[in-house]
Amino acid sequence: MELANPSPFSNLPIEIALIVFTYAAKPTFSQEEKYDDKSPYSTAVSLCLVSRLVRRTIFPEFLHTILLRRPNSVNMFENALRMQKAYAEKESDLVFDYISAIKRMWIDDLSYRGNFQSDQDTNVLVPVILATPALAINSYQLLRVMYSVQKAWDFYTDPNVSGPSPFPGKPKSLTLTELDVNSAFFHSITKGFIFLTWITHITCLADLQGASNSFCDTRRGLPSPEHPLRIWIRAIPWASMKDPKTFSIVYPHLTAHYDNNSYIDRTRGVHVHVEQFTVPAAPYKQDPPNSRSWRAVLLSVKDKKKVLDGLSFKVTRDQMHLTQVLCSWDKAWASGLIDG
Repeated sequence: MELANPSPFSNLPIEIALIVFTYAAKPTFSQEEKYDDKSPYSTAVSLCLVSRLVRRTIFPEFLHTILLRRPNSVNMFENALRMQKAYAEKESDLVFDYISAIKRMWIDDLSYRGNFQSDQDTNVLVPVILATPALAINSYQLLRVMYSVQKAWDFYTDPNVSGPSPFPGKPKSLTLTELDVNSAFFHSITKGFIFLTWITHITCLADLQGASNSFCDTRRGLPSPEHPLRIWIRAIPWASMKDPKTFSIVYPHLTAHYDNNSYIDRTRGVHVHVEQFTVPAAPYKQDPPNSRSWRAVLLSVKDKKKVLDGLSFKVTRDQMHLTQVLCSWDKAWASGLIDG
């Protein structure tokens, strides 16, 4: 009877093997990887089946960045949270503190409709949202998130309700997607939302779908971000933010020589750098959108030779992968290419 081939890790000290497993479990969020064919978390999920020790060891890397972009991904994540809650109640060895491990979370699952505010989901999802330092949320879903956070906050801070607070931390950075075409939703926001009072850094990602036609102009590349900046200046609810530090807009940094034929071919695409324009919030948050100070900011965007003190332009060293058909920021954000 032939013996099975021994594992290549069988002769390694357990400490070394765990380091290898941890490295392998970390999602790369590669710009080239087709996430619809293979989940960036698939390797980590497989490694969790090796042993309970491996599972506990790799979970911090596995959970560091949560990308909820595919249909039903939010529901699946909530189910995982409920399983952990059940493990905790049974004092199972499988229990793991997701909240302490998650540092960044992207919520852009448009199939998830209106469930944020149910009592069951509030208890499961909201504590995770409020413990995550960096959040990226589709603007269509932000209001629902804010309402559910407020509902949970009002309940748990009620002096008549006893028990520990489920909010171990607060988010500081908020990245918004699809704000170009949905800026009007901010008009319904009034003072009093506790969620916005914690945010100190707001980043708005240029709507790639809405701007895709502009990318085809090879003579001048992407136009100045003056237009989306003008929209966002009017949309951001400065009065609801307690201590805003910075406001940034992020957009593809294109030159006049990029390969337009590859860009419009969804099977190839192009690699482009990303540019980030940052404004310090303190000098401008009290000024109306049409004030002289904001007009000077808009002028800086149009003419980088006249950039005001405190304003900054930054072009990334690494590149994101972009096609006209499949325009999305999720991979660039998840990989850390975009600060926020």
